[in-house]
Amino acid sequence: MVTMELRETPSIALDRDRFMALAASHYENFPVGSVLVPRKLRRHVHRLYAFARTADDIADEEQDPVLLAAYRQSFLEHVQGEVAEPIPLFIDLAATIHELHLPLPLFTALLDAFAQDLEKGRYCESELFAYCRRSADPVGRLVLRIFDRPGEDLAQLSDQICTALQLVNHLQDMASDYRDRNRIYFPQEDLERFAVSEKDLEAGSASPELRRLVLHWSSRCTEMLVAGWPLTNTVPGRLSMELRAVIRAAAAVLAGIRAVDGDVLANRVRLGKWQKFSILLSAMMTRRMPESLS
Repeated sequence: MVTMELRETPSIALDRDRFMALAASHYENFPVGSVLVPRKLRRHVHRLYAFARTADDIADEEQDPVLLAAYRQSFLEHVQGEVAEPIPLFIDLAATIHELHLPLPLFTALLDAFAQDLEKGRYCESELFAYCRRSADPVGRLVLRIFDRPGEDLAQLSDQICTALQLVNHLQDMASDYRDRNRIYFPQEDLERFAVSEKDLEAGSASPELRRLVLHWSSRCTEMLVAGWPLTNTVPGRLSMELRAVIRAAAAVLAGIRAVDGDVLANRVRLGKWQKFSILLSAMMTRRMPESLS
């Protein structure tokens, strides 16, 4: 049963009128369910994104494990058809899951990752990539299935892209992740390797050591995006354009991080309205990889 606390929390969008706006207007730079996605499929992508975004907000903004557990319980009840208090978002998402035969473990993997955020704040490299396999990769795999492209070979290319997107977000949010949530996602062995201390993350601008760490991971993200790019030449036209837009947006953010010499403490790189429009237009007009990735 859904708790009253879950239904009354103002920062959580659960109704039909709000989740479409959530999917379209959140602060992230990467297009999700844009106009490039066919209309008949767009609602499914928006439902998926709203589900993941809302759960992530519970972990990041509310930081409430009880609320997240209630969210998970209510979601599973809706999928199983055992609904005591219907929530429109979950009703719609359950319909998507049943209509498209989407694997439930991909959804629960996302919830597992968000629950982990409330318990774990430091990572080694293997733990970081294991986290990304739960927090990011399921979204790409589900989008492929929404487009009826479930093959494992395509999913592995998607994983490269989604993990890179997750890490780019971590680079952007490095300051707030530490200051507001006491989380450092980048590997402890790399902090030692680049001589970065946790105190460095408290500063108003990045130290030379922290900048080197950021630029190192920017390069690794670039490599992952390049590795995943062949997916854009394998899937159908509209999905290909959407993926090209996503990758181009990530490449633009990485270029912005390089432009500020890795100082993500003093500068949160964000894409402007016209830059996003240009990215969508480029994704429609050319199949070439962005120059910043080549």
